[in-house]
Amino acid sequence: MKIHYLVTSLETGGAEFAIPDIVTTLKNLGHEVSIIACEPRDSGAVPRLVAAGLSYRLLASRRRLLPIILARYLSIAHHDRPDIIWTSLSFGNLVGQCAGKLLNIPVVSFKHSASVRRYTYRLRHSSALWIGDSQTVVDYLQQQMGISADKVMAWPLFQYNQHSPQASYWDGKSRLQIGSVGRLHEVKCYAALIDALGSFLVRYPNLRDRLQLTILGDGPERERLEDKIIEWNLQDIVLLPGFSDQVHAFMAGLHLYVQPSRYEGMCLALHEAMNVGLPVMATPVGEMRDAVQAGKTGFVLAGKLDAALASALLDIFATPKILQEYGVQARHYVATKFSHQQFVRAAEQIVAKLSAHKTLA
Repeated sequence: MKIHYLVTSLETGGAEFAIPDIVTTLKNLGHEVSIIACEPRDSGAVPRLVAAGLSYRLLASRRRLLPIILARYLSIAHHDRPDIIWTSLSFGNLVGQCAGKLLNIPVVSFKHSASVRRYTYRLRHSSALWIGDSQTVVDYLQQQMGISADKVMAWPLFQYNQHSPQASYWDGKSRLQIGSVGRLHEVKCYAALIDALGSFLVRYPNLRDRLQLTILGDGPERERLEDKIIEWNLQDIVLLPGFSDQVHAFMAGLHLYVQPSRYEGMCLALHEAMNVGLPVMATPVGEMRDAVQAGKTGFVLAGKLDAALASALLDIFATPKILQEYGVQARHYVATKFSHQQFVRAAEQIVAKLSAHKTLA
């Protein structure tokens, strides 16, 4: 099959970072895949595409209105007509769904989170098949978006990498290095995390020199987060170094990974952290609900964030060795549940369904 993989942008993010694995797997299964992005934004995903030897096309150099982007994609599709338009992220879905209807080309759409834009909901039946990036999203597609089970499949977008660098476990004496990777966007709740950490250190000032929080990434919330850091006088404790494509190296230098998101799908960053042997601390949303197991792989940030964070940190400082125990089990969890073979098998099942035209008739 000839597939156009149409994505909203090439910015920093889990859905964008998964593109090399998705496209390479589809190509290895014998299909011709072209990557087309509506816009670049911060281009954080580009280094991964380059490293994987993948080329891509941009429909615009900056954010443009739907009619302009749609017209540019229609021009490409007229000259290089695909068998399938495979879309990813809300705006990419919208463009692909409109083009598919105009050109009578089947559309397959990825869903990466358990939330939905209004226009995505209204056009949900314009996609012949929906792919959830986790079981959580599959359930959301069926239960909240009303997509029938025969029109929904799962492709968990994480695969265990046994060659990833491994984190060093905390000795209980050095500074506890806590980190997170993600776009600085309100959905990630980093502002609330800084508030919770600031409140904790007001109550336990003796621990100010015992920990550091680094959030790797960039985005529209940067200025607000910088203001929060100043408000709580955390300039020497909370760091915002910006975007980096050296995610594995960054994670390998941490002792604990934290993800306080309001909602997620797969959350690749958290699973990457588990892959390098990090214990994890996260809200029970999306696939993190299963991955973060209290007393086993990490700490669940349930209820009020400030209370949950304080409880977890006090446990860690009281018993430092639990981080190593949780880290070992975190790595075992992803090694068992997200093997390369399982990743490829999910792709094979989707492609088989597409090839048989069972959902696309």
